[in-house]
Amino acid sequence: MSEIISGNLTDAQQIRSVVDTWMKASKEGDLPTIMNLMTEDVIFLTPGNAPMQRQDFEVATKTVTSKVKIEGYPEIQEITITGDLAICWNKLEIAITPTDGAPAVKRSGTTLSIFRRGEDGKWRIWRDANMLGPASKL
Repeated sequence: MSEIISGNLTDAQQIRSVVDTWMKASKEGDLPTIMNLMTEDVIFLTPGNAPMQRQDFEVATKTVTSKVKIEGYPEIQEITITGDLAICWNKLEIAITPTDGAPAVKRSGTTLSIFRRGEDGKWRIWRDANMLGPASKL
């Protein structure tokens, strides 16, 4: 891993914690925790889809939570922090395994997330561009 961090190390550690908590909550199907990790005005960008807002994300996640298990494996490549904004890009692999026994769908690629520090001092995802495509291995 060739990681570059610029900015306050404590802030970078908090960004890492958000990423780790997101992955753990996704695996556990813990939507309330995931929702706490994003701003009210968050926007998600994915290939071929319209931008997704917070409410859209919540509805989509509720629809699939009982139908799949999600496991993610991020490798943070860079965190850059300036003021109350932070940029983080990851190499990410995920496996989406249907609970009905169907084969897992595996995706991999890069993500670019912009975090914003709230008035409470906590970092949350504000913008996220997910460029995952089919993965040949995981």
